[in-house]
Amino acid sequence: MNFSMTNQTTKPLLIGATLLTVSSAFCYSMYLLRKKNETKVSKNNFLSRRNPHENKIHDEVGNVDISEENLPPHIRREIEKERRFEAKRELISMKSPMYDNVFMLDNNREPMCTISLKKARWYVRKGIAEWSSFMEHGNQSSDDGLEEAKCIKLLFEPSGGNYQNTGTPENLYLKSAKQNVCVACGSTDHHMRHYIVPYAYRTLLPDQYKTHMSHDIVILCPECHVSCEKLSKAKMKSMENALRDDLSKEVGIENAFCSPVVDDAELHHVRSCAIALARWRCTMPEDKIESHEKVVRRYLAGIV
Repeated sequence: MNFSMTNQTTKPLLIGATLLTVSSAFCYSMYLLRKKNETKVSKNNFLSRRNPHENKIHDEVGNVDISEENLPPHIRREIEKERRFEAKRELISMKSPMYDNVFMLDNNREPMCTISLKKARWYVRKGIAEWSSFMEHGNQSSDDGLEEAKCIKLLFEPSGGNYQNTGTPENLYLKSAKQNVCVACGSTDHHMRHYIVPYAYRTLLPDQYKTHMSHDIVILCPECHVSCEKLSKAKMKSMENALRDDLSKEVGIENAFCSPVVDDAELHHVRSCAIALARWRCTMPEDKIESHEKVVRRYLAGIV
């Protein structure tokens, strides 16, 4: 009897509490909606008084303080890295344009190729060429008309007539004027020379594969150069691993990886002793100094 009366008493209380909770949640949601609308209206009024550049920044980051001190540490580190990169951009970039596009003409004023300004001045200084132009009466005898001419005419008959064959791609490349822009993104400033054949490989090639091969070198901006170098290093590493696997099979060791260096434990010990004597001799015990000196002297005596 008491149990049934208790249920009858608490049931209306539970219903009332539920209704009160629902109504409170509804009122709070309406309050948040009204505040949101008021904020949106005030934001639009504020944006109407600013220039378009400020509006763009506000749309991206919102109405927050974006000073560097309030940014997260990882973002501040990225900003500092970008600053250091910008400071080094001038140092790692070429100081002068790669292509001067000075045309070299033969005796008949036919273009042979384009050369650098330094090379053109060398020809003129040696007396085997003169400043000229494509026009018949446009000869220049001094540097006064250099910027207008951008051509030199040889004073001798060049050997070989391969340059007259205009159908080959190589001759078309040699005779065409090149643009000083990044070949990847088209950037017009801060350029670097990029070797299509990596320089570490190029130096080991025969002379016929690395002389007068200017088309193996292209212009890249620092950003594109870094991206390309990462891919080049990965390709070089994979080729190196493949060659080392082949070498290990040739010497009769299957599934063995040939190390690029030879580990010499004795030489490593001599090096450690020499470094310890050079850096920490003043704090080392006398017996330790004497033992290290014996190791280094024994090795040097064996070399002599």
